[in-house]
Amino acid sequence: MPRMRIEGRDLVDLVLSWSLDEVLNVDLYKGQVEKIPMEFESTGDYFKTFIPPLIEETHAALLSSMRKLWQAPVVEISYIMQTAEYKLPNDLFYKVRLSGISNEASTKLMPRDLISLTDQRPNHVDGFNISSEPYIVALVCKVDPDRPNDVTILASKPLFVEDGRRKKNEKKERLFGIHLVNLTTNIRIWNALHPGDEGVNLNLISRVLRRNSEDEGFCIQCLQEGSDGLAPRRFLKLNPSQEDAILNCLDVRRCYHANTVRLIWGPPGTGKTKTTSVLLFTLLNAKCRTLTCGPTNVSVLEVASRVLKLVSGSLKIGNYGLGDVVLFGNDERMKIKDRKDLVNIFIDERVDKLYPCFMPFYGWKATIDGMIRLLEDPKGQYNLYLENLARANNVKRKDTGSVFKRKGNEQNENIVEQVSDTRPQSFQDYLPEKFSELRKDLDLHFSSLCTHLPTALLSSQAATRMYEAIDLVRDVTILAILDGVTGEGVKSVLIPNGEGSDRFSSQHVTVEDDYLKLLRSIPEIFPLPAVSDRHLIKELCLGHACLLFSTASCSARLYTGTPIQLLVIDEAAQLKECESSIPMQLPGLRHLILVGDERQLPAMVESQIALEAGFGRSLFERLALLGHKKYMLNIQYRMHCSISSFPNKELYGKKILDAPTVRQRNYTKQYLPGEMYGPYSFINIAYGREEYGEGEGRSLKNNVEVVVVAAIIANLLQVSEKTKTRINVGVISPYKAQVIAIQEKIQETSIGDAGGLFSLRIRTVDGFQGGEEDIIIVSTVRSNGVGRVGFLGNRRRTNVLLTRARFCLWILGNEATLMNSKSVWRNLIQDAKERGCFHSAGEDESLAQAIASTNIEFRPLNNSKWKLCFSDEFKKYVGEIKNPETYRKIKNFLERLSQGWLKEEETERENLVSSSQLLKQSKIDDVLRIIWAVDILKEDFHYDQVLKIWDVVPSSDAPEALKRLDLNHTNYTKDEIEKCKARCIRGDIVVPMRWSIESTNGIPEKSSVYHPSKLILVWITQPCTLRKINLSSILFVCKHHKWACSDSVEPLEVEKEEQDFEVDRLGDLFAYKLTL
Repeated sequence: MPRMRIEGRDLVDLVLSWSLDEVLNVDLYKGQVEKIPMEFESTGDYFKTFIPPLIEETHAALLSSMRKLWQAPVVEISYIMQTAEYKLPNDLFYKVRLSGISNEASTKLMPRDLISLTDQRPNHVDGFNISSEPYIVALVCKVDPDRPNDVTILASKPLFVEDGRRKKNEKKERLFGIHLVNLTTNIRIWNALHPGDEGVNLNLISRVLRRNSEDEGFCIQCLQEGSDGLAPRRFLKLNPSQEDAILNCLDVRRCYHANTVRLIWGPPGTGKTKTTSVLLFTLLNAKCRTLTCGPTNVSVLEVASRVLKLVSGSLKIGNYGLGDVVLFGNDERMKIKDRKDLVNIFIDERVDKLYPCFMPFYGWKATIDGMIRLLEDPKGQYNLYLENLARANNVKRKDTGSVFKRKGNEQNENIVEQVSDTRPQSFQDYLPEKFSELRKDLDLHFSSLCTHLPTALLSSQAATRMYEAIDLVRDVTILAILDGVTGEGVKSVLIPNGEGSDRFSSQHVTVEDDYLKLLRSIPEIFPLPAVSDRHLIKELCLGHACLLFSTASCSARLYTGTPIQLLVIDEAAQLKECESSIPMQLPGLRHLILVGDERQLPAMVESQIALEAGFGRSLFERLALLGHKKYMLNIQYRMHCSISSFPNKELYGKKILDAPTVRQRNYTKQYLPGEMYGPYSFINIAYGREEYGEGEGRSLKNNVEVVVVAAIIANLLQVSEKTKTRINVGVISPYKAQVIAIQEKIQETSIGDAGGLFSLRIRTVDGFQGGEEDIIIVSTVRSNGVGRVGFLGNRRRTNVLLTRARFCLWILGNEATLMNSKSVWRNLIQDAKERGCFHSAGEDESLAQAIASTNIEFRPLNNSKWKLCFSDEFKKYVGEIKNPETYRKIKNFLERLSQGWLKEEETERENLVSSSQLLKQSKIDDVLRIIWAVDILKEDFHYDQVLKIWDVVPSSDAPEALKRLDLNHTNYTKDEIEKCKARCIRGDIVVPMRWSIESTNGIPEKSSVYHPSKLILVWITQPCTLRKINLSSILFVCKHHKWACSDSVEPLEVEKEEQDFEVDRLGDLFAYKLTL
């Protein structure tokens, strides 16, 4: 039995050989991945360099999926058996049948999926350790196209099966498959890096090993031969830089003497996609067989859509010519069913439409023959119809005859009735119905052939006659008359709809004769043989098309097809160089055109080790760094000139010009009142706070920026509804957690779409690459005061953030943090101030109110000493704060209090305490006073001192508030009051104390105090019962530390240490995730 062929088998075997410990070892390949150089000595050296980082990236992708097992799709395997190719020790092939699939909407098993096989459904990687089979993975090798639940897998270890079930410990156990990762792209890259020795096209690879000045010039022989006059059409309205780039790329098309590489540099808004689409449209007119690739499905669909618009507008014979343009790839990942504009050029849809045309008994040829016979001998066709009907009825009666013996009388009557239902039509009914049926089939076949066949297979003459045949009988019907020549028999004639037989004339005979001539001529000029195999139809379409579109990974399908002459890679700066080697080795390929901008986002890389080695660098970027000539598009058409000013100066050295359209007065839009909402502004969010979001990972969010974004969007929606104005808004943040938080906030507020006039997109930076909207709101998130901005400081990421808006760009950020970052953001803020575009959120009353009314979420301080609890009164006051300055003062006071500065507050204000001497008031400003107290909280086995924040009141109301609140302490025992008054002073601060429940003399157990590891904020609904609340009922657990009044520190035991707990959103106050 021959070994089953598995693409990239060496890489697959390596992945299957990794143990669980090796998969979870982040540093498994550390020290084995060298930095990718700028230049290479040979093609062998070139390919060899990329192999270690590719292995590391594959490992990192698998490790990442292991960290997200809780959201991985799971399938249950109901049947498993060894295949004929099964052979120990490595060819462990099994055929399995899948039953239930979870998360089916998100994925289903596909070839080259890597799955984990286990007898349980673990939500965490530790689940493999408690499984009876700790770690077995398998590669999906084949999926049955007719039965997608039947798949063939290659397992990493043997599975003991019996009667189609896995057997373990004499028991047949359930088996699950957990989807981990798809290896298709990495396998194709692996194959491209191992090209073999025979029939390999390495001409372009050899050309890009190092800087080659010959690529920047022109072929001398081609210059001597002169130009072929090919140029983009003038009506396409190109600017000089676009036209120059296109013409220089077109010149290489006709060169057969050398291999050339061209770079088109398209900064944001300069019409890069338009330039690419015009270039491709011109190449199509020249019948130059060209493949256009992109790094992602989105990029490929975008350029294909733009080209298709140009092509559709130039067609002269119906849809004839669309067959020269073909898009191929994974239909589900491309979501092609949602792209009605691209359905006609997608290869699978094309095959579905062409397949019926080539069927031997009902395809286009058979239908033409049937129509000719009907028109020439209608009576003979009717007699044949009667014979076939009689034969069918006889067969039906024979089939039902045996049923009579087994059925009752009532059922037999039904059977007789059903058999006798098929009655023959009259000749007058049969003829027009049959004609209509054949005409409909011919229309469908002719339309499909003209739309979907490449022009190399279907001539314009044949297409013209097919459309003429469709038009000629579009509005006619058929009648039967006596043959006027013989006086015997019946002849058919075609007459316009609505005319009777009494208006028959020789003109109608001419129509029929013309139609018959057309039908007979079409097979003569269209000799394409019948092709009844879908695969052959697909190969015909791919092999004869002029423009082909796919991702770089999917281009591997063309290795065995008709040669490609020219390769265009769009968004080339986002494509890893090793991945671009897949299409660059296609047979016959001579020329390469790279279109991109190395100053925008690079390719995504999972592994930090591979990233540092330069694995994410593109071929475009490397050639640009080597000084390869770039044809720059230097006029931007997207951004208002106020928006383009800073990125042009900071990132592009003022090389980009603003188009006249963006400088015109009508390009300035004022959607909201106030200078803050002009074309460009930085809005300072002074009181925000960055924190980690929910779930796995270390993504950040900033809830104050969230409510500001929501408030701005609500205001824009109101304008759209009131003025009936279309407004397209985009919200961009570098952090996924912030994107999720904004989306959730928008859903909470039930923001509508103003009757379809208002659209909103909320994405990360990566999700907005290549996109644009009327208004862009940027949420920078970072707010720490010390200048830590992480990858927000990356200039390429910042470039994308700042260049997506057409009319308005509003940036939300913390001035102090960004100014201290020593990154491009410091320059941005300085520039905004110099141009009068710097604003504070408080300038807009609606934003100030949104910030003030949001839940106060104080910073978790690692060195805070006290736990704070808040009353209903305080909660109510906080919810009504409108002045951000007041908010800041209260926040600063409570943070100071939590640090243990009670001694200073109590010493200064001893004359302001209550009658019980527990309540105290402190000055917030000249008007406001905050009332607070040291109180005790009863836990399971001890009392803990806490700080209770009661209320904020005007100074004139403070005495009355003290009297009212002091009533809460009337039922305190003397011992409890003494505990509240007790103080443990360490230096200049006071730290909280703890007593065992058994202690009744007010002496702390071992003179101990506790120290919360973070500042915890809790809302107490019943203030008078504070001392009786069990800590576990407040929905959080805190790590405590036992402090003696001396310098020694002794940790206390804590339940569920190091776990995460969520404080309930109690009245929407002080709710955030605590990592304890």
